[in-house]
Parts: sequence; structure tokens; C-alpha cells
Amino acid sequence: PIQRQQQSAACVSEAQGSRGGARGFLPAMAHYAFSNLLGAPYRGGNLCLNGHNLLTSVGNRVTEVDLQLSSSTTLPCENLTEIQCTAVSPSGLHMISFDTDGRAILVNLRKRVVLHHMNFKGKVVDCKFSPCGRSFAVCVGKLVQIWATPTMLKEFAPFRLLRTYGGMYDDATCVAWSGDSRWVIVGSKDLTARIYSANHMDGYVPPTLAGHREQIVAVAFAGEHGDACYTVSKDGALFEWKLVDEEVEGDEKAVRGKDGRRGGKDSLGGGERDGGGQRWRMQGKHFFHQPAKLTCASYHAATGLLCAGFGHGVFTMHRLPEFTPVQTLSISQEKVSACTFNETGEWIALGCARLGQLIVWEWQSEAYVYKQQGHYFDVNQCAYAPDGSMIATAADDHKVKVWSTATGSCFVTFSEHTMPVTAVAFLPSGHALLSASLDGTVRAFDLMRYRNFRVLTSPDPCQFVSLAVDPSGEVVCAGSVDTFQIHIWSLKTGRLLDILAGHMGPITSLCFSPESSLLASGSWDKTVRLWDVYDGRGQTDVLPHAHDVLAVAFRPDGKQVAVATLDGQVFLWKPDDARLEGTIEGRRDMAGGKTIGDLRSASNISAGRAFKTLAYSADGALLLAGGNGKVVCMYDVDGRALLRKFALSRSKALDGTIERLDSNRVTDAGPLDLLPGGSDDEEDDSGL
Repeated sequence: PIQRQQQSAACVSEAQGSRGGARGFLPAMAHYAFSNLLGAPYRGGNLCLNGHNLLTSVGNRVTEVDLQLSSSTTLPCENLTEIQCTAVSPSGLHMISFDTDGRAILVNLRKRVVLHHMNFKGKVVDCKFSPCGRSFAVCVGKLVQIWATPTMLKEFAPFRLLRTYGGMYDDATCVAWSGDSRWVIVGSKDLTARIYSANHMDGYVPPTLAGHREQIVAVAFAGEHGDACYTVSKDGALFEWKLVDEEVEGDEKAVRGKDGRRGGKDSLGGGERDGGGQRWRMQGKHFFHQPAKLTCASYHAATGLLCAGFGHGVFTMHRLPEFTPVQTLSISQEKVSACTFNETGEWIALGCARLGQLIVWEWQSEAYVYKQQGHYFDVNQCAYAPDGSMIATAADDHKVKVWSTATGSCFVTFSEHTMPVTAVAFLPSGHALLSASLDGTVRAFDLMRYRNFRVLTSPDPCQFVSLAVDPSGEVVCAGSVDTFQIHIWSLKTGRLLDILAGHMGPITSLCFSPESSLLASGSWDKTVRLWDVYDGRGQTDVLPHAHDVLAVAFRPDGKQVAVATLDGQVFLWKPDDARLEGTIEGRRDMAGGKTIGDLRSASNISAGRAFKTLAYSADGALLLAGGNGKVVCMYDVDGRALLRKFALSRSKALDGTIERLDSNRVTDAGPLDLLPGGSDDEEDDSGL
């Protein structure tokens, strides 16, 4: 009974141009463009602080948050799958984002355009630009590749590979540069860290820093010239390493091995450093002593601060090299997925992927610079405020959130419902918000004082899935999924006025006529019924259909009602005399892609080819229709013709976006994407 979306976010689009008629809308229609992505401030990957701007990945897109204005905008470019990691150049001009398949796009942040595309042919776990900005290092499997940063000139092959280093026995997990851009330290799942030279050096043997008991989560250089470094492992161990002279440790030769080296072959530093008698030695061990695994860490070299996040939602700050505790705070009950410092070290950005939580913390004043959290589960419905300044979303996480369209931020969250919220609607005045839930209540929230001032219930327990408010804002109607009834209340008194019965199936949609006393209700019993609510005459007309009714919408003048059915058609009725004026064949227009579990291509699948929501334009000349597919269709009402399709996402990680079947990803046990994997991202890091 719940109409679920494929994305836990609400897409906002803007239009500019003249109004009036289908021809008058053609110039405005060309200006419809993606504007922002709401509902999910953070969904995984790393975080990047570029000045007062924070870059966070949301699915296959990147959102840029202005921390001074507390506003967020989503970049128009998108990857083909979910973003794994991002990196920003020191100048703040370029950004490179990698998806889970190893494909990358280079973006000009100032102009917000894609410069180049590149396929690294492997999963990229981490990427860092050098401090000079001339190159960047990526961790691809068991290899570390150093690439030259592409220029602004048009080139046939802008990405140029400079170095490729191996030697690791398992996948690399993290990478960091020295301050002079000469050395690269890489952590791996084989419990070791290795230091490579960014430039070619004859006879150089990369030293191996061993001793950890679990995989390394973060590495960092402490000195400006790369003569000291830190390694942090998943079990909460911090090792301090330093490049020391061999002569200083001459008195220790008695305790060394036969070859004269204390750490064996893994501690050898070759090339120039070995020629000078210098070797890497462990200077100290420190432990965080937290009850959960360490999930992320970030080091700020200028201030010597180390921030570490753990699986039980706690992050700590220590000052190195003394390992002095600075702060220990708990931000959630889930693991901290990412953390990073800004350039000055005053702000810390923290992200929790499972909760969709994003926090920027100023540790000196102990205050929040930015704090947002998206919906935990799928978004069921969204509604615009009458003045267009707010958007309300209802989700399966029992919460109702209100977002500002100007800043893209959530400014209030209502969590009074005890079950999934299925419908939401604003009052015509815009000062209150209504929500219907499966817990059998309809709640009214005051947007001036941010409180629940009215709770509307039914005499018998039932679950509401549809909601409508009359143009005056005094009468509220809700349709149930189990009793097949429509309940009518007075919002002013909270008293139940009437119960309308007649449907033989769940009531999926309700809509009031803007100009009359008619209420249209659509149900799975293949009918749309028109009710006269004010005069008390009950049912006036029945509009029969051949398939289940999914959505109903009145034209702004009240002289036409649009009905979407399960077979993908949109019927246009005249409510005055219950006469059918026309039909829009939208089945072929709404043809979506296949789901992950489908063993057929999208052209051979008939499921999901139906519209689940309808909306008229302000003058009634255009009709927008959307469903479980990847597009929203715009139709000319008079001509019954398709004018344009708006693609919501190109992400192949979402159901309904892939058109063709890839037989290479189908095994005897089923689709490869549905089989349980052994990736570390799916492990429970909150245990002991």
C-alpha cells in the first residue's frame, strides 16, 4: 500500500519563463534544470573541506555546502554509480570523484562543468592530491598510482600516468602525501604501511612499516620533509614512526639480528635515505581504549591534532606527538563513517552514512557550525508550501521533515508518529502542516511554534495512506488502506464530521476541487468516486476504469480531473457530468529500466510502467506525471502529447535505471548484485 520511491531524496527543479498555454510554456520548459537534492545530506564516502565549503557525496552526485551561509547546492554533474571517494585540489579549482566501478570525472568547481572522464579499471578506495597540486595518488586494488593533474587545455589523453607502485599483499586502504610532495605513504589491509617516492630514484627500496594487528585505517606524515609519520589501525592502535640516523643507534647493534637491522628487511629505507645511514624506527605506541572499532581518522599537520571516529558513534581528538586527549564526544548511535579537518584545523567535518548525518564541529568553542540529518528510510511523499519556500517530506522512518528551498537545509523535524508516514500536505495559509501515518492518526503541526497542535483519530483502528485538505483549510480528509473508508474531520475543533464508505479497495489518492465542493477519491477497486463533502449529499458520481487507480489530480480551475491507472494510462474526466474528455497513453513513455533481480531486459518487462503521482501546472496547460521509473513526463493537456522527459538519475546502482541485461553478472545462484559479499563496508564495526 505504500508508494515507495527509489531514492530517499526529493529532487527540486526550477523553471523560468512566461506562463500561459502550451506554446507559452515552451520557452520556460527549456529552462527546467536540476537545482538541488534534498533529503540526504550524506550517504557515504569521504568528506572534503575546501575553505568554507564542504563537499559531500550523496549517491552518484556531490553536494557543496556553504558553511558561512548554511546553504547547500548539488552539482549538476553525476557519476554512473555510487561515489566511493572524492578529492579536491589545493587550489580548490578541480575536484575528482570516483564511483564504485572505478570511473572518475574531473570537475571544474567554479564553473560546475565536467572537464574529463577516466576509467581506472578497478575500485578506487582513496585519492589525495599532492600539496603542490601537480599530481594525485590513487589506491586501486593492491597498487598505488600517481597521475599528473590534467590541465585546462583540450587534450586527447588528459590523464597521464607517472608512477605505479606495488608490493602489497592485500588491497590498499589509505594514502597520504608529505609536505614537500616527494613522498607517499600507503596503508594496506596486509597490516603494513609502505613509503614510496613520488619521483624516480635509482636503487630505492620502499620501507615497510609493520607491527599492526588489524588493517590500517589512516596514515599521515608529521614532518614537512617526510621524516616522521603516523599509522592508525582498526583496533585503535596509533604507531609513531621516525626516520633516524643509524649512527645514533650504534649501541643497539647487540640486540639486533645477524644482519645488523633491528626491524629486519621491512624497516629498510633505501635510495638516498639508506645511503645516508637512515632507517625508519618506531618511536611510540598509543591506544585509544574505546569499546568499538576505529572506523576513520584524520590528522592535521599544522596543529598536530588527530581526530578518530569509532563504530559506536564517538569521536575523539588528541594532540600529537604527546597523545594528549583534547575532546571526546558522541554524535550518534551508529558508526562515524568519515572525518576531516579544514585548512586551519578549527573545524571538523563528521559523517554517519547509515543515519545520513552530517556535522561540522568547531572544537575550540564546542559549537556546531553545521548539522543536518536526512531520512533513515525511503521517502513516501513530498509537498510544496503555497509560497514555494518550503518542502515537506514524509518517510518510513516515522518522521516528517521540512526543508528550505532557498538553503536546501532541514530546519525542523517532527517525530511524533509511531509508524511510517505515508502522506503530507500544507494548509493553504502555509502556517501549518498535516501528515497521515499508518499508526492511524493525522497530525497537524504548527510551523510558527514547531509543535503538534492537533491529533485527528478514527473511532476504529485503521491505517491512513492518503490525505487531502480543502481550499479553505478547515476540512481534512484521509483515506485508509484496510477499512476502505474516508474520514473527514474539522481541523478547528478536531471533531470527526463524517465517514464516507463505498470503495472496495485501499484508497490511494484524495484530491479536493479548487473551485467546488467535490472530493475525488481513487482506489484499487478500479473506480474514482466524486463526493460532495459540504452539502452532505455523499457520493455523486462514479468514474469506472479497467485497472487500479493510483493517482488523482484536479486541474486548478476545477473543470478537469486527471486519473492515473495501473496500465500506464492517464484519463482526463470532466467532473461536472462525469464525461471522459481524453486519454494519454503513457505506458511507453514511462518505460523504466529493469531491477536488480530481473532476468530480462527492460524492453521485455511490463512491471512498473505506471504513473503514481500527477500534478497540473498553474494554468492547467501542462501535466506532470511520475512513477517508479527514472523519468518524469510532461504532457500537453489539450494535445495529449508528450512534450519532454526529465531524467531523475543516471545511477546504475538504483533499480529502474539500467536498460539492458548484463549476462556476465548473472550466475547459477542468481544475480551477482544480490549475492552476499565480503566487503568491509558491510561489516559491523560497532562490535568489540
